[in-house]
Amino acid sequence: MIMMEDIDMKKGVQMFTVRDYMNDIRQVKNTLKKIHEIGYDSIQAATPGFMSHTDFKKMMMDNQLETYSANADFEGMTAQPEALKDAIEQAHIYDVNYIAIGTLPEAMRESVEGYKAFCVQANKVASALKKEGLKLLYHPHALECYSFGGGLKGLDIILEDTDPEGFHFSLDTHWLASGGLDICEWIEKVQGRMELVHFKDYAIVGGAATVETVCRQFVEVGEGNLNWVKIIQVCKDTGVKALAVEQDICPGNAFDSLAKSFENLVKMGV
Repeated sequence: MIMMEDIDMKKGVQMFTVRDYMNDIRQVKNTLKKIHEIGYDSIQAATPGFMSHTDFKKMMMDNQLETYSANADFEGMTAQPEALKDAIEQAHIYDVNYIAIGTLPEAMRESVEGYKAFCVQANKVASALKKEGLKLLYHPHALECYSFGGGLKGLDIILEDTDPEGFHFSLDTHWLASGGLDICEWIEKVQGRMELVHFKDYAIVGGAATVETVCRQFVEVGEGNLNWVKIIQVCKDTGVKALAVEQDICPGNAFDSLAKSFENLVKMGV
């Protein structure tokens, strides 16, 4: 394992957290301003539909924010040359190395054959992106932890059958925990294929009617059940360069939650 304790990871925001504050240009400007004022230096987001990639990039720069990836719809890129072209254009305008996709198509999620078919398609897209100096960035959720028995999970197939050079990962701490996987073990498994991690906490909370129906929540980083000291250390040890805080559901104002996560990250040495 390569020790990289002296490297500071960028602290960013996955903009799904503030999706309710991105409905027009005025809101976008205010949202980016608030994220910068909290202390974050980057975001991960798709260009809002009412803005051009160039205008959104300028607005990010005006608020001293970088972005780590462009965003695209995987099925769109596989079916429409124009969608692939637009994703590449967005990446070049953003001056990033990655085009991020969310998850594999629904029809492929619960069979070995489906996962393998996805990998074939993903490798074709990654091959096209490599010609442009880009990589495909995959963000797994809990559904990729689908078990086929014998310890084999969907995520194992994706890791094994995709091109290590063209297909990289952006793991999510909450979804790994939700899927019953060892977070740190998986960060180590994708070493060399992951520069950005989604930091999302996982909390067991009260309110369960029976012992079988345990309640979990999305909470601010450092406020839940995950071992952040260990997670942060393994991220540094494996060369992760950036984190994106993401909280799918916030108890109140999303910016208050982002501020609490940032405060806790600083206390934990990030």
